[in-house]
Amino acid sequence: MADSTAANRDPHHNVVLAVPHSAPLAPRGIRITCPSCGAERDWLLIQIAPAVFVRCRCTWEWQERDLGTEEVAAARYPGPETEWTSMEEMYRGLGFDGLFAYAYFG
Repeated sequence: MADSTAANRDPHHNVVLAVPHSAPLAPRGIRITCPSCGAERDWLLIQIAPAVFVRCRCTWEWQERDLGTEEVAAARYPGPETEWTSMEEMYRGLGFDGLFAYAYFG
């Protein structure tokens, strides 16, 4: 059985943190809206090193320079964490692969 502790991970492998966030986001007081479908809530926040990306259920994804790692950390909730073998598997597993485009949850 493989040990998945951080000490045993490849140091050259980027760790990706993906956090579903059902509420609207308004960094600097400006509400984020998906430029593709117009959604205003129900996001997937993706942190890769210091960069934060926002993904909509319609699959539109962009780097949000007004969001920092502290917003991603605040959106996390206690519970089991899942390790995914690929980004595509993660998107499917969390419902951000386009299947639920134009649907709101939470």
